[in-house]
Amino acid sequence: MPQSTTLKNIEKEYLSVIKRLTGTGVVMTPDVVVELSEKLYNDIKIKGISDGQPDEDMLLFQYGIDDWGDETGEHFSFDITRQFVKQEDIYQLSLSLIFEPGGFTGLESYDCWSCEFGGIDEWITNIKATRGYQMARQGVPLAYEVHFTKV
Repeated sequence: MPQSTTLKNIEKEYLSVIKRLTGTGVVMTPDVVVELSEKLYNDIKIKGISDGQPDEDMLLFQYGIDDWGDETGEHFSFDITRQFVKQEDIYQLSLSLIFEPGGFTGLESYDCWSCEFGGIDEWITNIKATRGYQMARQGVPLAYEVHFTKV
C-alpha cells in the first residue's frame, strides 16, 4: 500500500530513503536512480495530487551537458524528475547524478516524460535503450543531488 505524504514533506521523504540506502553502502548509479525513482513514484503518493490524474504526478527522464553557473560547473547530468501539479502550480523533485562532462562530449541532450509511454515499465525500457543511459552506466558519478523547486 502506498505511503501518503504532503507536498511540503516529499523532499524529506526522498532524502530519508536515499540516506538509508547509501548508508548501507549502495552507490548511486544510473541503475539505482532508475529503480529508486520508480519505487518512490509507486510507493509515495502526495495528498491531494496523486489521485490517478497522470498529468498531476509524472516522471521526466533527461540527460545532457549543462553549466548552470553554480559550483558544479560544466557537467553531464543524468536526471529523473518527478513533477507535481497542484491547482495551477508546478513543483519538481529531481534526483540527479553528476559526471565529468568529457566522456559525454558529442552526446545530444535527451528527455522523455512517463506519460508519453504506455506505462512506467515501457518508459523505463526506453530509458535503458538510450545512449546516454548506456554511457552513464560506464562512468563513475562525482555526486548525486536532490532538488525540490516550484517552477
